[in-house]
Amino acid sequence: MAVKVKPVQPTEIKDKKIAREVIEQIRKPIPASVYKQHEKLAEQIDKMIRKDLYR
Repeated sequence: MAVKVKPVQPTEIKDKKIAREVIEQIRKPIPASVYKQHEKLAEQIDKMIRKDLYR
């Protein structure tokens, strides 16, 4: 008997590769510099919101 091989669609291979890359990036720890940058942005946004509320 001959063994039938199911052809693999190229999209399936891409999807697996993308999924692996996403999982890899999720597992990486977030650098401290990113936290500092987010805190600065949050402060700036708060200042802008407060100014608009008290006009």
